[in-house]
Amino acid sequence: MPSRTEAMSCCPVCMRDDINARPIESAVPYNSASMFENRTNKDSAVFFNCPACGEYVATECDCVNLKSDPIRAEWDPLHISSLLREQTVSQLPSFWLRTGIMEPYGSLNWADRLVHIDVNELLQRWPRTVGERIDRTLCNFVALSHHGGDRVTIRSSVDNPLAFAQNIGEAIFHRSALVDSQLVEVMPPEPGSSNIDIVVTSKGWARFEDLTRGKSDEQNPVFVAMWFGGESDTQRQAMDDTFKRGIVPAVEQAGYRAVRSDLVEHNDWIMDKILGDIRRAPFIISDFTQHRNGVYYEAGFARGLGISVIHTCRSDELGNAHFDTAQMNHVVWESTEELCKKLYHRIVGSIGLGPYPPPK
Repeated sequence: MPSRTEAMSCCPVCMRDDINARPIESAVPYNSASMFENRTNKDSAVFFNCPACGEYVATECDCVNLKSDPIRAEWDPLHISSLLREQTVSQLPSFWLRTGIMEPYGSLNWADRLVHIDVNELLQRWPRTVGERIDRTLCNFVALSHHGGDRVTIRSSVDNPLAFAQNIGEAIFHRSALVDSQLVEVMPPEPGSSNIDIVVTSKGWARFEDLTRGKSDEQNPVFVAMWFGGESDTQRQAMDDTFKRGIVPAVEQAGYRAVRSDLVEHNDWIMDKILGDIRRAPFIISDFTQHRNGVYYEAGFARGLGISVIHTCRSDELGNAHFDTAQMNHVVWESTEELCKKLYHRIVGSIGLGPYPPPK
């Protein structure tokens, strides 16, 4: 097992050593009667504040895993670094980054403030095209600008992740594209400084609003894909409760609206209606309880469009997940109350707050 000193020696993603790190104790209780702990080393973790990667948490064992050459060959650390930094500058709850190698994970103190995410799931958020990387770079610059006209200092030594860049050349290209499009303006540098200051222009703020306009409203609510229940009244009532008491309150508390296709009156052929609702949704929630083919299809359709999908599943059904989604980080629940709490934190942590005030 790794030592805590080893785990905290550097950022396990970008390997920088100019970081702030502090331990997070395991919430697994001591077995005082036997004079030893029920926990293992993998149950404790480290909170990292890295100049390049931002803020995140990893267990002590996963710190070692992330530093290993075989693991780094599987997952591009530069992609992980950019996605972690984006979460930080967006002022969203920190990720608890998991490799999945050390399952099952123990509980951590103040873990309810963290968003659990598997590395593979995180990497699915990587912008695939140059245009998307440039747009996401602009969004990072806006997130760092508290007001119109604010200067954002870009440090050449640590801020390539803000531009979703593999190297300094790509970072310069993305910034230059924003300058050429008059979305940002580069200010004169300080004498002798290698840093640059940029200001998001009024055109840049307008572009940002266009990019983020997909927030849920009455016309484009969050789409919920789920099993509606079988032929028995008991099954249908149970799934209605799941939707009405578990999913809807979580979505509305996070500032969005939710819709289930079978509960909306319409004149369209049902499949056209479903696909249209998915296209307009800011994200979708897929509950895989009973593992219906339609739920898998709708989740895959959304992912193909680049729309975020939050996976949920009742605990007794998780073991039946199809192999192509089994590695996804599901919100696992046993009661509607647990689903509501966990789903709210996942929405806020991975998507962000919506435009509506929470219900009173």
